[in-house]
Amino acid sequence: MVRNVVLANLGMILTTMIWGITFVMVKDALNDAPPFIFLALRKGLAFLFGVVYLHRNIKKITTLEIISGLICGFVLYTGYSFQNFGLILTTPSKSAFITSVSVILVPVLLSLFGLQKVRLKFWIIIIMALCGLYVLLNPAGGNINFGDILTFGCAFSFALHVIFQDIYLKKKVDVVRFFVVQVMFVFIFSSISGFIFEGNSIVLSERLLVAIAVTGIFGTFVAIIIMLWAQTILTATQTAILLSLEPVFAALFSVFYAGEILGLSGWIGGVMIVFSVAISGLVSSKENS
Repeated sequence: MVRNVVLANLGMILTTMIWGITFVMVKDALNDAPPFIFLALRKGLAFLFGVVYLHRNIKKITTLEIISGLICGFVLYTGYSFQNFGLILTTPSKSAFITSVSVILVPVLLSLFGLQKVRLKFWIIIIMALCGLYVLLNPAGGNINFGDILTFGCAFSFALHVIFQDIYLKKKVDVVRFFVVQVMFVFIFSSISGFIFEGNSIVLSERLLVAIAVTGIFGTFVAIIIMLWAQTILTATQTAILLSLEPVFAALFSVFYAGEILGLSGWIGGVMIVFSVAISGLVSSKENS
């Protein structure tokens, strides 16, 4: 049992590390492939691996899983589209920190939908995260750009995705089949968008192929499978805290590999956001337990 807990923790750390690294890889890859086409290639590869993994169980996909996968897949497609277009204009570390705010947006949106009341402690966490964003983006100093705004759209979409996904998971859909159907629809939507808006503007470079392989196989398929397994062993609190490491890995990799200069205000703002996200996850899991 102890060995499984250790492996689950290591698996979650590996997952967040992979996700953190992909921010830099995606930004580089977008020099060779436009956002929709890159998303289609990435999710198309993940879908193929998902089909192989399901094998004969793919025939067991239900109507509910198709409908729920369509809705969640569209929201996910919207989020990744915002993120990819945002990454063209902003830095990987900023993108990661802003995207992580989706965790805090979930209770706010639930409150707006009348599904859950936001308690005072959540408002304190939200204010802390907003302060962190202000320090990170430094709008008074002119550091905020259109890419940052697009990434807020990504955070909003990902928060909606968490809400919709939770609704359908409570209806007892099969987790893996549900995931594969979502990826399929992201692939379909991004392929159609790429065909309409981007044509065949792609350069098959080594960095693009590596980015597609890493984000499609490891960043999507392997990471999700590891996370689903780890969540059967770890508590929701442990999972939330480990997931908050994603922007930290993104910032570290962006600074040491890509040479990004985040600056003191960037690090302070980033730490405030990560702390807010971790505390938010901890509070949520305690209230749900």
